[in-house]
Amino acid sequence: VVSQLNRAGFEAYIVGGGVRDLILGEEPKDFDVTTNATPNQICKVVKNCQRRIIGRRFKIVHCVFGHRESQIIIEVATFRNNEESAAGRSSGDAGMLTRDNSYGDSIEEDSKRRDYSINALYYSPKNRIIYDFHGGYYDILKGTIDMIGDPVVRIHEDPARIIRAYRFAAKLGFKISERTMKGFEGNFSLIKNINSSRLFEEVNKFFLSGYGYRSFKVLKESNILKLFLTEQGVVFDSDYFNGFIGESLKRSDLRHRQGKPNMPAFLYAVLLWPLVNSMLNRLRTAPGFIHSSEKSIIDLIGAKVIASQLAITNFPNMVQDIIMEIWRLQADLDNGMDGVDNVEHVIANKFFRAGVDFMRLRAFMDDSLTDACESWEEEYEFQSARALMFRKAKSRGKSGGSDDADVERTIEELEILNSRRAKERARASEREQSLKKELKKSGRKARGQEKTKTKSRKKRSGKEKIKGGSRRGDESLNLTEWM
Repeated sequence: VVSQLNRAGFEAYIVGGGVRDLILGEEPKDFDVTTNATPNQICKVVKNCQRRIIGRRFKIVHCVFGHRESQIIIEVATFRNNEESAAGRSSGDAGMLTRDNSYGDSIEEDSKRRDYSINALYYSPKNRIIYDFHGGYYDILKGTIDMIGDPVVRIHEDPARIIRAYRFAAKLGFKISERTMKGFEGNFSLIKNINSSRLFEEVNKFFLSGYGYRSFKVLKESNILKLFLTEQGVVFDSDYFNGFIGESLKRSDLRHRQGKPNMPAFLYAVLLWPLVNSMLNRLRTAPGFIHSSEKSIIDLIGAKVIASQLAITNFPNMVQDIIMEIWRLQADLDNGMDGVDNVEHVIANKFFRAGVDFMRLRAFMDDSLTDACESWEEEYEFQSARALMFRKAKSRGKSGGSDDADVERTIEELEILNSRRAKERARASEREQSLKKELKKSGRKARGQEKTKTKSRKKRSGKEKIKGGSRRGDESLNLTEWM
């Protein structure tokens, strides 16, 4: 991308976190490019990729390379102007920028619009030079996060800069500079002005990028986490809240290191569960409360909690549905595999594995759930292996390693295997039911025989009493031996 822009006569530099991570000796997650070409010019010059202009406050171009599952997105932005009165730039009543499509002429001018010095380093592949106008290289070596410009003004322009500072602190292990922290003081409430959909994405970056547990500790200590969640009351400082969410984030960090995906829906199911669980416990023990089923109680409370959370982080309807499905599954899973009326229905749920993962976290906090949780393990492992084989088969098909027939054959084999397991479970269930019936039947027969013996003894005893009753002591002895 940089080379194509340079050949067309434009300046172009790699900027931001990619340069920072290279200096730290880490592999960059992505690369951003900045140029003096406008969005329309970028789209005309850069080839061999999909190009789309996005953004309302400041328009940028996404250059998309590769297929959906292996996409590389290079974000390309035009130099920004730092003049407050620049055309194309406007602010709201609270000083928050609502539009910033004001283009600049140089990287020095553009650097003043960056948020932190560690993200304002420009690398020219053409000249092999790093340009640093705000001491960012020095701050990286010191491990300091320092705001460019007046922190108070910059925070009012975009309150999300507060969130970004704490995210870098968690990710990099850096400390926020004293002057920057002073600018934050008294302004944390501005986070509530951030668009709820944008805040949803910011929270995902905190907890789903491989450093979720460190983020949790940083946000908890700084008291910012409360601003991301609906009112928790005493639950927020409870051992259950800290233990349940902390353990979940440790496990999701491990999944990230293993290259496994983490779902935003699962994250929010975890973040909101301590409150839901507390409300469930209170409702179950409320005097005179009667409800038809455990699922209906979860539906009632879950809908209320999610509706309250949506005012803060507005997640898509699909995410809401998955959260509720994971919670509702707990009502079935809690009974254990042997205690569920329709095992096949539970296993067929496409969020079965997510539900068991969630139950594992609950069992981590509550030993009474361990046996029920373990009863699902074998089926969980089978479904996980099945999903892995399915993904590998599809991947081979897309990469040309196998044709569609191979993929279909693998899927068919998996379905046959799954069908056999279902039939085996059904036969085992039938045998169990048959055994129960036999035991019940033999129990009734034994009770009937015992009643007959009792009547016979009573009859003999009555005859002996009529004869004089002198054998009462002997009868007592015989009864004792029988017992």
